[in-house]
Amino acid sequence: MPVRDSELAVVHIGSATDLVRQAVTAAPEIGGPDCLVSVDTERMEIPSLDRADIRVIVFEVDPASELDRLTDLQAAYPGIPCLAIVPDAAAVETVIATGVTDVFVRRDSINEATLLARRLAAVSATRTRDSIVDESAERLIDTIDDLFYVIDMDGNLVRWNDTFRDIAGYDDSELGEMHALDFFTGFDEARITEAIEKISETGSGSVEAAFVSKDGTSTPIEYTGTLIRDEEGDPQGIVGIGRDVTARREREDQLLRLRQSVETITDNAPLALFEIASDGTVSGVRGDALARCLDQPTVQGMSIDECFPDQSELRSATEAALNGEPNHRLVDIGASTLELWLQPLLEETGTVNRVIGLVLDVTAREERAKMLDQIQANAGEVIWMSTPGKGSMDFITDSYADVWGRPPETLREDPMSFVEAIHHDDRDRVEAALAEQHTDPDAYEETYRVVHPDGTVRWVHDQAAGVYEDGELTRIVGIATDITVRKRREQELELKNRAIETAPVGIAIHSTDEPTRPITYVNEEFESITGYDRDALEQSSVATLAGEDTDAGRIEAIEAALETGAHSSEVAILYRANGVPFWARVDIAPVVGTDGDVTHVVSFLQNVTESKEHEQEIERHLAEFSEVLAEDLGIPLEEAQTHLDTALESGSHEDIQRAAQSVERVLSLVDDLTTVHSFSVKSRRVSEAIRDKPTTEQNE
Repeated sequence: MPVRDSELAVVHIGSATDLVRQAVTAAPEIGGPDCLVSVDTERMEIPSLDRADIRVIVFEVDPASELDRLTDLQAAYPGIPCLAIVPDAAAVETVIATGVTDVFVRRDSINEATLLARRLAAVSATRTRDSIVDESAERLIDTIDDLFYVIDMDGNLVRWNDTFRDIAGYDDSELGEMHALDFFTGFDEARITEAIEKISETGSGSVEAAFVSKDGTSTPIEYTGTLIRDEEGDPQGIVGIGRDVTARREREDQLLRLRQSVETITDNAPLALFEIASDGTVSGVRGDALARCLDQPTVQGMSIDECFPDQSELRSATEAALNGEPNHRLVDIGASTLELWLQPLLEETGTVNRVIGLVLDVTAREERAKMLDQIQANAGEVIWMSTPGKGSMDFITDSYADVWGRPPETLREDPMSFVEAIHHDDRDRVEAALAEQHTDPDAYEETYRVVHPDGTVRWVHDQAAGVYEDGELTRIVGIATDITVRKRREQELELKNRAIETAPVGIAIHSTDEPTRPITYVNEEFESITGYDRDALEQSSVATLAGEDTDAGRIEAIEAALETGAHSSEVAILYRANGVPFWARVDIAPVVGTDGDVTHVVSFLQNVTESKEHEQEIERHLAEFSEVLAEDLGIPLEEAQTHLDTALESGSHEDIQRAAQSVERVLSLVDDLTTVHSFSVKSRRVSEAIRDKPTTEQNE
């Protein structure tokens, strides 16, 4: 933004600050005391002001020691009016020779502030239109995007713009000490030297070289330079522009790579790029796909009739292209299928100059397409392919109708319509998974139910994978498998597992892979009966439950049944984990596979301690009863015997009656004993029959 005149600074260098301030105050056209900037004489460092921001420089000069400083100041700020203040008139001529605008001589006999104010007003007025134009040009140069530079005939850098400084990375003080060749290395340095010599000889020239910045960055620049001459025609230097050609270089490299890629593709891919002249002759060919299909060494120089003698449709398409009509079609030549493009190129008059043709051998593609058609029609699984956001369903097999109960066309109309058929208890979960599928398709795997329009329910296992091009997800493919039968079997198996786990009898499964028939599984009741947890029982044998009072023969019988897979039942004393014995009944049964081989053996464990103790109690009571009965029977029998002996000796009828009564008492006791015994035997037979019935039926 331009600086207003009232904002232009008066820079004062020296010690008479009060005098200069009074003068500036007395000259309102300069701007007032606020525009005064005083600088220490010793340091002589002007604040960071652009030249366009300075109206005039007031410099107090000691002619004996400060002329060089005055000269340097004017060189640093060319075009800025400079008013020199000297102590006496003798120094005026010397100071004027340095090129200052005006000189003010200090005198005691005058009003110095008033006179200095007039001189300042006059000096500041010398800021002419030409200097303003020069400043505008300077500003314009600094705003252009290209590098601007001026070098003298020795190659020293004289002038540069902001763009030059920004790319170079040096500050202005560093650039002022640099040579043009300081920005180049190696071969580029030699090229710049040659370009400077050429411009010096011919007056202009251009060259392209890498500009090396302070940080080592290399930028390709195209330099254009023009020789500067003075009024006498003598060379003074070179002015020029440097343009960053990085983008152009990149475009050229891209075009080169594109051309190389096209040539590589046409040389190695099953395609051919050819040109047909206006007379119907193949004038140029790249790639051998066409010649290979035609079984010709080359087609260049052949006419269309010679190339396609049996392809009247293709010849007609070529003739149409020569008449200005583009064409695209599939062509079968022998065993090959070609995809053909014909594009006419027109002159400015609208007439066809030539036709560019491209043929691509798509035999394999068409075969794959046929295979996909077969998969689409015959696949048992639902194979699908969609865009990541499910905006379109690009492929779906016909089996969708069997699994979803809806025609595949509904997915092409609405790719998300399959969700409507998902069971309402599963839908929210599946929709949440689908929302994440478009960002991480490989993680998608869901099992859900699909409800047909008639209410039939099918179980589906659905999983997906991403298709990527240059690292970008472009498609998602998936397979939805009908697992209804498998799911039902799993549910049945789960039910059986729950039944085994919660059965009121201990169940252990033994592996047949090892001779010891180790336990691989026990249910909760087995743990409860034995007091062992599963980890302790797994890989152990039934002998783990044996103890001090265990009948070794019973354990051997159980182990033998486990080894052979035979049905068996044993009752033995076993021991819990805490050492407490208990009566156990162990039943052994084999698990037979479809091939008839025993794959596992199952043992069933029951705690029969209570029934065993009851049985022993009955036996004890029977023993006691037998003793009492024997005593009760003995007395009447002895009495009967005595009465019979007496009757035999005496023939007494009374003794015979007494003997008969004793016998009747015995018979009554015998009847009672028979009744009790029959109840005991019947109960035992019923129990044995119930126990042996499953084994008997299984053996049958």
